[in-house]
Amino acid sequence: MTLANQLTLARLVAVVPLMIALYVPFPGNRTVALLLYVAAILTDYFDGIVARRSNKVTGFGKLMDSIADKALIVSVFFALVDLGLMASWMAAIMVIREFAVTGMRMVALEGGEVIAANRWGKAKMNAQSLAVFVLLLGHAGLWMPGLLVEAGWWLMVVAVILTLVSGWSYLKDTPRILSIQSRRDQRL
Repeated sequence: MTLANQLTLARLVAVVPLMIALYVPFPGNRTVALLLYVAAILTDYFDGIVARRSNKVTGFGKLMDSIADKALIVSVFFALVDLGLMASWMAAIMVIREFAVTGMRMVALEGGEVIAANRWGKAKMNAQSLAVFVLLLGHAGLWMPGLLVEAGWWLMVVAVILTLVSGWSYLKDTPRILSIQSRRDQRL
């Protein structure tokens, strides 16, 4: 278990305390939720750096990084919709894309191919992460909450657009992935 993989798993585990901080009222719970989210996002940034610098990029890490990202962001989307900070249609579009791309990745993995995040997927994740950060910052009420929630909503619109573009950038490869899987199935 490399340090990069440990950071990835820490992001996955962070979902539970983050959800608790969003839903269990205690003094400063919204600020705690914001800080937990920032810490989780930083693990996403650092796990890649650590893996590349130590020359320990693994198939497990590439796949789990994607799963940890999705678990974190989808959980937060559900909470933001519930809290009235995000439109459900936005969450639906982004969650459907996550399932579709993850499904395609699993099919590719079965065919022996690991599909890492491309530049559109990374741009989508950055836009989603920024939008969530701004919405959580507004929700915490630390500084200009109304303006931040409005800005977060518009950033989420950008994230939805990038979600659609990145989804297409992955799904256009579906025939090639299915062809690999079909050849593998025929050999069995």
